[in-house]
Order: sequence, then C-alpha cells, then structure tokens
Amino acid sequence: MKQQITKNAIETAFLKLLKERYFEKVMVKDIVEECGLTRNTFYYYYEDTYNIIADILEREIRRIMQEVEAGVDIMDATADVFAFLDENPRLAQHLFASAKKDEIYGYVRSAVEILIRYWLERETKNLSISEADKKTILNIYKYIIQGMIVEWVDGGMKYSIQKEVERARRVFHQGLWLSIKQNNIQE
Repeated sequence: MKQQITKNAIETAFLKLLKERYFEKVMVKDIVEECGLTRNTFYYYYEDTYNIIADILEREIRRIMQEVEAGVDIMDATADVFAFLDENPRLAQHLFASAKKDEIYGYVRSAVEILIRYWLERETKNLSISEADKKTILNIYKYIIQGMIVEWVDGGMKYSIQKEVERARRVFHQGLWLSIKQNNIQE
C-alpha cells in the first residue's frame, strides 16, 4: 500500500511538471522536489522518466482489459484516457512534441495494439474467423486510432480527441462488426 502511495506521488508530480514543460526537461530532481521525496526513493521505484510513462500505460492497459473482460465496450473502457488527453492538451503537447517523441509514440503504439488484440480475441472467440482476418482487423483499428492521435497532436489539439474517436467508432465500427458476425469476410 505504501509503495503504491509513493508511486502515485511520483507519477502525480511527473504529470504536473509535464504540463509545464517538455518531456526531456522534466528532471528527476524536479520530480522529487515536487513530491517531497529523495532521489534514492525515486530510483527505488523507477530507473528514469520513461519508466513512469511505461508504468502508467501498463496500469491503464490492465484496467481497460479488466473492464473489457467484464463486458464493457472497448471505446467506453478507453473513454477516460481520451478525456484525460482532452483535459490536458499541454501535457500531451509536451509529451508528443519532445525530442523523444518517437519513443513516446512507440509506447502508445504498443498500448493500442495490446488493447485492440485483447478486445478482438474476446469479441471473436465464438466466431469462425481466420487469424489473417483478425490481423487485418487489428491493423485497421490500430492504424485508425494511431493516425487520429498523430493528427490531433500535429493539428495542435484544437478539437476533442475523445469525440473524434467516438465519431470514427460510429462510422466504422458497426459496419465492420456486422460483416464479421455475418461471416462475410472472405480470404
């Protein structure tokens, strides 16, 4: 319990600082000053600031997977992630515009793929659908979501990414699932 409280303090301080400056400008010394911990305590939990991002993403992936397993639609399960981005555009700008943006996008790509793969396996477990078709569906969803995030960031985050993703879901999702459930996808 105490470990999670300490990790939460570090993550909260990191995210607060990330709202104020670019990722590579958030230093460990600033994080520990912000949350009132020592450098040794920080390094007990994290190797560096990338580990904080990885930890946050891993926790969110686990949370979303649990919700999907409980029957929540993946878009509903991820809504708060997109809402968080909408509410914190400077944080997103600082993270995705940093000198290490390729690594950040790599983390996001991995997270998106893990979640979509998990959701797709759950949704298709009782359907007769080939692995090739599953891979195609995974790639379609993955590229749509990743592309939307990149466009949102590159466009200055001037609109709601949550609403944009929901709009894409309405337009695309129903037709694809109707096709899958009617087994109309052919090799």
